[in-house]
Amino acid sequence: MAHRASRWRIVAANLREHIVAYFEEHHKVVEAGAVDLLLRHRQPLIVSHQLVERAGPTRPFVTLEMVESVFAEAEEVPVATAGLRPTAGRVVLPAPDAAGFQPIHEGYSGPVGGESPLVAYSALFRSRHQALARMLRGRPELENLRPIREIRPEETTTSVIGMVRDVRETVQRHHLVLTVEDETGAIELLVPKDSPGAKTTFLSDEVVGLRLRFARDPRRLPRVEAVERPEVPRQRLLGRARRPARALFLSDLHIGSKSFLAEEWGHLIDFLHGRGPLGDRAAEVRYVVVAGDLVDGIGIYPRQERDLRIADIVEQYAELGRRLAELPSSVTAVVVPGNHDAVCPAEPQPALPTGLARVLPGNVRTLGNPSTFSLDGVVVSAYHGRSFDDLIPALPGASYSRPTEVMRRMLQMRHLAPIYGDRTPLAPAAHDGLVLETAPDLFVTGHSHTYGVERYRGVLLLNVSTWQGETEYQRMRNIVPVPAHAALVDLASLGVETLDFSGGDPTVTGAGG
Repeated sequence: MAHRASRWRIVAANLREHIVAYFEEHHKVVEAGAVDLLLRHRQPLIVSHQLVERAGPTRPFVTLEMVESVFAEAEEVPVATAGLRPTAGRVVLPAPDAAGFQPIHEGYSGPVGGESPLVAYSALFRSRHQALARMLRGRPELENLRPIREIRPEETTTSVIGMVRDVRETVQRHHLVLTVEDETGAIELLVPKDSPGAKTTFLSDEVVGLRLRFARDPRRLPRVEAVERPEVPRQRLLGRARRPARALFLSDLHIGSKSFLAEEWGHLIDFLHGRGPLGDRAAEVRYVVVAGDLVDGIGIYPRQERDLRIADIVEQYAELGRRLAELPSSVTAVVVPGNHDAVCPAEPQPALPTGLARVLPGNVRTLGNPSTFSLDGVVVSAYHGRSFDDLIPALPGASYSRPTEVMRRMLQMRHLAPIYGDRTPLAPAAHDGLVLETAPDLFVTGHSHTYGVERYRGVLLLNVSTWQGETEYQRMRNIVPVPAHAALVDLASLGVETLDFSGGDPTVTGAGG
């Protein structure tokens, strides 16, 4: 028990650093006692977001009293409910999970209220703009920052933070014309074709910071001189495990499909039980993370029934439970749903409902999509990745075969699915749960059925394959799967190895430090 408590204090220390970094990124100074209290909450970053919103742009401090007020309003009693006890001015934090797993933030925040769709979506976009604008404020590149309604052309140079509403190209000279808006109004801007801003692709509904220069002729549009995105900070503290621990990252199991790779799954189970040449690595695996599409679902695409081995959704989840029960009992599995799972398809998605989740083994933790959680102090953001279907057509040169390039753009925007009205349905809500509120140490997606590893500004990006063979529907969409690959990550160093289970015993096909 003493060993477990010590390990959890290490995890809490790493989480503390991420919380402090979150407030710094939003230009807030947080009192030490306030962080102690936040760490008692099951999802401290949700409360941190509420505190930043409550402080607004004019209050630089987050105090203990502010945290207590938020808890009181939510009728939270964290010490009693979580079994925490304050001693000598500090908090002793027992691990909520003996393995070192800790939920931090889930994008899904509850069912939509009774507001009209117009009101609900207005609240969603307002939340998105406010959250991302906080990350952009204070940057020296955005000098003389003003709301759009308060722009003064006579000042020559000014900056705005706005959501991109429209992008079009001029016929004669092929300049870009942007329409951006904030809560106070909208403005049209010119991006000259030979300017740095023209070298990037503006996406509908993303939030950007723009430095503008006004012409002397009031009939001419303001010119965009510089573009700033919320981005991941270049310099920040990175979480690392302080014991030998590895995590295996998978996605897109598609249990119930005729194309489920049962033989390759068997090779994976043999590896995790130490049967084979990589037993030393398997012995250190503490976690298995599955980034969505746990089952194949019913009626997801036209004539799907021809591809199903199990045509009953309840039985698909029962089979999922049997497959996950093959994992070693010492391993904690963390699963999020995807667009094939039996949850609301609009994003953010809730975790699996209790009626389906109860057939899963006791070592499985179910979260919503997307979710952020800690594995031995390493902060992981998991998102299934349905917005690839919108972002790949919108980004020149993007491809399902290079998924990490799209993930990099998500980190630059600090948003997982900005485009409204395309293939990814967005749930109307008062809080946009698809904003990446905290910069993770590791970002994992699936959906593309391909495989990719990259590092971007210290974040390890993983898109982790599939356990389904090629289907006719995928051939029709020109998606060539890379099946039965998994990413094995050393949580102490964030080094990654690619394991290929397609030919029997796993082979290491790629490694990175």
